[in-house]
Amino acid sequence: MISSLMVLCLQGGPMDTARDLAGSIVHRYLTLMRYRRYRSHLIRKTTNVSGRQLAVLRHLVQSAPLTVREISRFLYVRDATASPLLERMEQAGYVTKRRCVEDSREVLVEPTELGRQVVSQAPMGIIELMRVRLPDLPVGELVAMDEALKKLSALVGVDESLLNRGSHYHRRRQHP
Repeated sequence: MISSLMVLCLQGGPMDTARDLAGSIVHRYLTLMRYRRYRSHLIRKTTNVSGRQLAVLRHLVQSAPLTVREISRFLYVRDATASPLLERMEQAGYVTKRRCVEDSREVLVEPTELGRQVVSQAPMGIIELMRVRLPDLPVGELVAMDEALKKLSALVGVDESLLNRGSHYHRRRQHP
């Protein structure tokens, strides 16, 4: 099955083809980001929780109890970012926190009944939709998507080490 974009590209010259495809890729990326914000707004409007809070609640419903560190890794954020989020969720009555019996330094987080109700009634955000739907795709399609995203990340200079916990990106600058 030939897409209309492929037909357009086949009719144009090499420069038009590259520009058209590049424009389409940027358009699709921006549309995905806008849709993510739209879904997050929809979730907040219907449930009164943020998309990130809902993602945490869904993860807790499936895997609780979890430590703050496990939740921060799930969200791809630092513990110091996850802690205030969890504090707000606890104050709102969506989660409970308690010290781990085996290691009192660890804090365990679990959803409350209210948190479970929110999860059962809320629409999924796009990250959750991807986590649920991507495994159902053929492996060849997944490999192609993964390779395309790797190339896109390399093209814009993404350095994942800058985003990892404890990296210099997150530390305060120290002047010599």
